[in-house]
Amino acid sequence: MKINTIAAMAIAVLAAVAHAAALAQANWPTKPVRLIVAAAPGGGTDVVGRLISQRLTERFGQPFVVENRGGGGGSVAADAVAKSPADGYTLLMTNDQFTVGASFAKVGYDVLKDFAPVGLVGRTAIVLGVNPGIPVHTVSELVSLVRSNPGKYSFSSCGNGTPLHLAGELLNLSARIDLVHVPYRGCAPALVDAVSGQVPIFFNMIGNSVPFEKSGKVRLLAVASSQRLPGQPQLPTIAESGFPGYEAYPWYGVLAPAGTPREVIARLNAEVTAAVGTPELGEKLRSMYFDRITATPEAFADILRGDLARWGRVVREAKVKAD
Repeated sequence: MKINTIAAMAIAVLAAVAHAAALAQANWPTKPVRLIVAAAPGGGTDVVGRLISQRLTERFGQPFVVENRGGGGGSVAADAVAKSPADGYTLLMTNDQFTVGASFAKVGYDVLKDFAPVGLVGRTAIVLGVNPGIPVHTVSELVSLVRSNPGKYSFSSCGNGTPLHLAGELLNLSARIDLVHVPYRGCAPALVDAVSGQVPIFFNMIGNSVPFEKSGKVRLLAVASSQRLPGQPQLPTIAESGFPGYEAYPWYGVLAPAGTPREVIARLNAEVTAAVGTPELGEKLRSMYFDRITATPEAFADILRGDLARWGRVVREAKVKAD
């Protein structure tokens, strides 16, 4: 067989393979898609993941099956997705613990190299609050109190290395104070001890905190987002309370393994964005104190890069250590 003939056959085979791949992408999905949720059942990430999976199932006509994989601050789920085939049939539903954890501890994947961002679903707010027995009503009053009593005050969070923990460390760095971190195994016990005065200063999620504020058991001082929240306009931001640039604003979003076909990513982004825009999902998110936020895959990638830079700096400068 002549070399020219062999080359022609090879080109024909490659063309056939490329055509088959293109056809498969155009017809995607042709079987169930796994949505691996980086949390145990029942939490905010799980609820949001199930809402999105239901919408995608309806739109694509194939089941988007939720698979909960909690543990390791979301790293167990992320690692599983990073090692999955990049064919569009395995996705990750996670939150900003994805980048916080990678800044805080060694993980088996690269946030930027091993994943293809799909789109954002929403954000929710972190709040800074105190037990009513603490004689402060603003962030500046709290900072003055802590500065005048070095080593006396501590703050609680939902766990070591969580976004809540690093939000507190960011305030320490921004205000040059020395609040001592007291980690809890979950947000609920952290608030319980704030109510009792055991650890009277706290960073917690707004959805957990508002019911305690309404009953007068805690006082909320500020939100950690860069802008005031539509549902809580009376709460100032920490940034506007004298610490420009301060921001800790957890996101929730969908990612895929790196190398997933661009056509699949584009279709997923369009449908996730459309789902977030529906009144039904919007109302559900609002009831959970979520803000609806969408982003292109490129904008989502920029957010990941920004998070890694910000939280990496906090971890280094605050000398935060893993358990």
